Amino acid sequence: MKILVVANTYPSLQKPNYGAFVYNLVQELAKEHEVVVITPYKVSDLFKKKHITYGNEKCKLYRPMYLSLGNLKLGKLDLGKISSEFSKLAFERSLKKIKDVDVVYAHFLVNGVKVLDFVEKNKLPLVIASGESYYTTLGAKIKPNLPRLKEKVSQFICVSKNNVEGLKVLGFSTEKMTLVPNAVDYDVFKPIGKDVTKTQIGLKPEDFVVGFIGHFIHRKGPNRIIRAIKNLNEANIKLVCVGSGEKLDDNNFTLTLPPMPNSQLNDIYNAFDVFVLPTLSEGHCNVIEEAKACGVPIISSKGTSVENQINEQTGLLVDPLNISEIEKAIWKLYKDKEVREGMVDNLLNQRGSNSLKVRAEKILAILKSSTR
Repeated sequence: MKILVVANTYPSLQKPNYGAFVYNLVQELAKEHEVVVITPYKVSDLFKKKHITYGNEKCKLYRPMYLSLGNLKLGKLDLGKISSEFSKLAFERSLKKIKDVDVVYAHFLVNGVKVLDFVEKNKLPLVIASGESYYTTLGAKIKPNLPRLKEKVSQFICVSKNNVEGLKVLGFSTEKMTLVPNAVDYDVFKPIGKDVTKTQIGLKPEDFVVGFIGHFIHRKGPNRIIRAIKNLNEANIKLVCVGSGEKLDDNNFTLTLPPMPNSQLNDIYNAFDVFVLPTLSEGHCNVIEEAKACGVPIISSKGTSVENQINEQTGLLVDPLNISEIEKAIWKLYKDKEVREGMVDNLLNQRGSNSLKVRAEKILAILKSSTR
């Protein structure tokens, strides 16, 4: 089977971490099937520092360039809308080169919209992976195309119950939805010795390491972690933040590491004593699954889809906007070694229960059924 994947997030040498979850899935699919990926590339990314690799590539890639003007609104001028149109035109340039595919797999609704003309013209089934963090603003963006989407989408792959509910609000039928949560490659993410991994990144084995991996943005909350640790004022507690984005609050306990290929993160996770993500919204959080696979207890957010990923046996749930709750959760796992080690044991006993290979097989079955 020949699968066309359209995604606006996908790793590159300049952004090796960008869309790693899409990359991991399509590499698994490409082990037995021909996969073509279209992923537009911002002109501004050309000027970023290149990494040596983002991983082995089994797919045929098309990276059409487009100009992004950001998302600001200047009076009646909507730069975000213009950037989106440029991105769509970039998709269309590559679509003209695509022949003889059996099914189109669009990552997120916005990319499903961009290939509607292509699937209609070529009479192809369209499967959309819906893992959006929120739908409140998305509805307005896709509203003109909702009737066509409802008609043309063969199946939605939802990564959480929140995504099912979000699609229902937009008017899509649950009969076209299958819940397939994001998964993890257990061959890549596995526990190894903490003393060695801590030393490798310049920390001491006795340091209690709080870890964060993700975009440095308000929604993800790295600065809320920093404020919580400042309040604790404990010299042995260190923070490691992997990613980029907004400026982090000044402090003397944080080690900041740049974004890196997904395949290089296992050593970093294993340096953490606890992984903290006070996120405001998620689809199904990949970094949490990766941390769990390494046996790292989690502190994350009540009232989000994360509640389906951790429980009291594997972590602690807090109000992501309440610095005091984040602070108390970190302190509890720092001081109570018995509770922390119990969570580690529970996580290690669960290893293998959420395999990327199994998820790829489920998605492949959906793609095949849509072609009948």
